[in-house]
Amino acid sequence: METVKLYNNEVELVFDPITHTYTANGEIVLGVTSIVGILDKPALLYWVNRLDAEYLEEVLQPGMTIDELNKVAIISGIKGLFRKKSKDAADIGTAVHAYLETYLKAGINKQPLPELPVNPLIRKAVLAFIGWTKENNVKFLNSELKVYSKNHKYAGTLDAEAIVNGKKAIVDFKTSSGIYPEMYIQASAYAKALEEERGEKFDEVWILRIPKDGSEFGYAKMDNIDLYFKSFLGCLENYKRIRWEANEKIKEAKVKLSKLVESKEVK
Repeated sequence: METVKLYNNEVELVFDPITHTYTANGEIVLGVTSIVGILDKPALLYWVNRLDAEYLEEVLQPGMTIDELNKVAIISGIKGLFRKKSKDAADIGTAVHAYLETYLKAGINKQPLPELPVNPLIRKAVLAFIGWTKENNVKFLNSELKVYSKNHKYAGTLDAEAIVNGKKAIVDFKTSSGIYPEMYIQASAYAKALEEERGEKFDEVWILRIPKDGSEFGYAKMDNIDLYFKSFLGCLENYKRIRWEANEKIKEAKVKLSKLVESKEVK
């Protein structure tokens, strides 16, 4: 459990890393990642299709005879490909994120920086990130910061708060294959929660695409936080509606089950 005091100690925010849930003063509140998660992610489908196509191109050869055994092998390979690639990518992404968290906290606390990773993919990603910080005059203020909105009752954990080229910014790390609008929506929620608590305005959001497959480092900047936050509030309302509908169905199912049990007991 991780506990932080917010809003001049008026709010005790507790994060449970096992269930990945937040509670504010004992009340369960919605998480930013879950809220934004209701959005469609078409890029994920394209990625899966590309994986399948690359696999088939590798295993299928001109003139190849497809018999019962290699047919089963090919189909099994396709079925397991997405899970394997996702796990490999997640492992690297987790390692990169863990290193950056250690790196940032050491820098913020004026402690010795950790040695660079040995793994070449992780090392390349980290060096690209360090290069970005030097090119943009970045001063990090906080890392893995817990935030909460009293007005809208949501919570989350942002990757970093920083001054970038003299402007106050939210910095979010992503190990995805690209940078997508839902990332701005997510980061805008972090910015607005901090603005609500502190009364300070953020100027911009930086999304850093930290490569986990040896591809090039990428980044994008967004300064229209208010616009994307409106989209976030729309996601929040839809998410609440979906949860309410799901709870109503559960209640109906319980009532039906109770009646069924009662009818059998009467008999």
